[in-house]
Amino acid sequence: MSIRLDEVDIALGWSGRRIAMRGGAVSAVGTREAILQELEAWRAGQPAGRPGTSTAEGGGSTELEGLRLVWNDRADAPTESLSATGVRLSRADGRLTIAAQEAMLSLGRASFSVREGQLALVRERASYQVNELSAVAIDAEIALPEVEPEPHVSPEPAGSTRPAQVTRTAEGSEPDQPMPNRGAAIRDALVRTARGIDVALGEGAKVDVAGVTARLKRGGDMLNLGPGSLAVRREAGALVVELSPGEAAIAAVDVDAQQALTFRLRVPITDAKDTPQEIVADVQGGPIWLSTLGVHEGDMGLFDVARTSIVSRARVVLSADGQTLGVDGEGRLKNLSLKSAALADEPIAGLDLAWRAKATGKLDGSKVVAEDAEIDLGALRLIARGEYEHAGASHRVRGSFEVPLTACHSMLDSVPKGVVAKLHGMRLAGSFGIEGKLRFDTASLDRSFSLDWGVSNTCRIAEMPPELSVDRFRSAFQRFVYGPGGQRVEIESGPGTPEWVPYQDISRFMEVAVLTTEDGSFHRHHGFDEEAIKNSIRENLRKRRFVRGASTVSMQLAKNLYLERTKSVARKLQETLLTMYLEQELTKEQIMELYLNVVEFGPLVYGIGAAARHYFNTTAAQLSLGQALYLASILPNPKVQHFSSSGEVTPAWSGYLRKLMQIAHKRQRLSDEELEKGLQETVVRGSPAPHLAPRPLTGEADENMEEAQGGTWTAP
Repeated sequence: MSIRLDEVDIALGWSGRRIAMRGGAVSAVGTREAILQELEAWRAGQPAGRPGTSTAEGGGSTELEGLRLVWNDRADAPTESLSATGVRLSRADGRLTIAAQEAMLSLGRASFSVREGQLALVRERASYQVNELSAVAIDAEIALPEVEPEPHVSPEPAGSTRPAQVTRTAEGSEPDQPMPNRGAAIRDALVRTARGIDVALGEGAKVDVAGVTARLKRGGDMLNLGPGSLAVRREAGALVVELSPGEAAIAAVDVDAQQALTFRLRVPITDAKDTPQEIVADVQGGPIWLSTLGVHEGDMGLFDVARTSIVSRARVVLSADGQTLGVDGEGRLKNLSLKSAALADEPIAGLDLAWRAKATGKLDGSKVVAEDAEIDLGALRLIARGEYEHAGASHRVRGSFEVPLTACHSMLDSVPKGVVAKLHGMRLAGSFGIEGKLRFDTASLDRSFSLDWGVSNTCRIAEMPPELSVDRFRSAFQRFVYGPGGQRVEIESGPGTPEWVPYQDISRFMEVAVLTTEDGSFHRHHGFDEEAIKNSIRENLRKRRFVRGASTVSMQLAKNLYLERTKSVARKLQETLLTMYLEQELTKEQIMELYLNVVEFGPLVYGIGAAARHYFNTTAAQLSLGQALYLASILPNPKVQHFSSSGEVTPAWSGYLRKLMQIAHKRQRLSDEELEKGLQETVVRGSPAPHLAPRPLTGEADENMEEAQGGTWTAP
């Protein structure tokens, strides 16, 4: 530690000793505890009348001004630091006042800037206590930790029997453990802090800070809040902290149109039995514009913040033992506008979102009970109830959900235009409602998984804009596809174009192959395979990440004909409505013909005609069973091929194709003769006719496949 004082004046008078110090600097490197010990040692060595000593005998005063203070917890790459300029200190008649023109404090991910801060201490009961704390402005910046993205896994379409390597959990590995109970630690820390503040506060102390602003940062996103006012006071055995952003702005603009939003935290500071021991946080108030709260245009993708209002009536309670957290309240965001690639490609404007919830949960993650939860998006309502329990490796869920019966077009009108931008002009008729129950235990998914729902759905497309009408696909049409580098390329498709192959001119094995690998229930469902959806949810729960989808041929066709490759909520919603439309207007044969003629089989290889010529120098009509199954097997990832240097399909993939043949035969899509001939095939790139060899011994294909895949046969 280094202390330098530029000027020191000592004057003696009838009222006692007066010490004035002007200019200078204090610099220090070390932990907070070490620095405080050094300061105490320095203070102990000063003569009588030094700052901090009793002035009861003879009086006196001390003044210090123009001091610069610099502190770092370590010399290299400090994690905590303090820098202050224009520091002033005065002590007289038992009152100590510390002030600074500017101060910067950095604590890990958080930094604070204080302008014209002042702390007044009074001598009470042989110690100094806070009498007043104020500042012209306090600005906080907090960097939130980044969320680690899940590793990307290409989901498996519905009905797929594609093999994949699976990482197995080692036997004897530790089962999942509940999260450590941080609630008790948080509660203890808050109570200790509150009691420490209470001890430091003098009788009638006033802590009232105006001009509090904050910035929350995560990656490239930022959220601004404030300015607001911060107040601290005692109240019935508790310390109460209130933060009220936007009050000054409301007073300056329009009191009638807005109401303040206040965050209030109540922490007990006594153990008296008649004093509630819970820690209670309330967020109450509104409506208030986001701009009044200090939110800037562009924060977290938000825009038009001067027209977005928020209302909250919510209470969060941390139990006296720190074990349980309860939430009870409701709120609403009106006219919310934002840009989010995860939601939609286009900006979303005018979103009206309301919520209510009553729930409790153990803070160790072992149990959550939602007595009542509801999210409203205009006329669209989702209601849910249920409970979650976690013990060891077991995650148990029991719950119900409901979307009350609503007119289909009212539901569509409730969705912001940016979410359904491509469907502008679509009109729906009918109504939709759903009630369901979900129950599972991850320790025994095969036995415990149960997902049942009842749907009342009479939705129909009553009107479709001409640019989306299926009539345009009855002749040549233009569409965009993607080149090897991801660039968009416009091509011509449709009946009459060189690459188009009518349904009757496509080998029947091609449809057999697609039904075996992609959509086994194609001829039974109306665009959505309920069983595949349930299986997808179960497998994703089993792997604890998204590894399997439930996409049908109709859904894939909707994506290929109408939508971009981006992944978003908007695309999924539009895909759902467009799938309904295709199933409503086309026969299954027409859907299959369109699908096989527009789907991608490789870089700039679109459609079955181009694929048959590109891979096997043949026509779509002449494809063998093995060739058709190979083309269907690469649909999920057409950029990856499975040919050896000789041109033959690799032994592992040949075994996979034979497995698919056996599955198709079992499902009665192949005759005995067709299976027998197919099992003799070895598919060769560039060869119109596959190589034929005697059929492998029974089970040999399966054994080859299991060896190639590490003994695991499952969907990716």
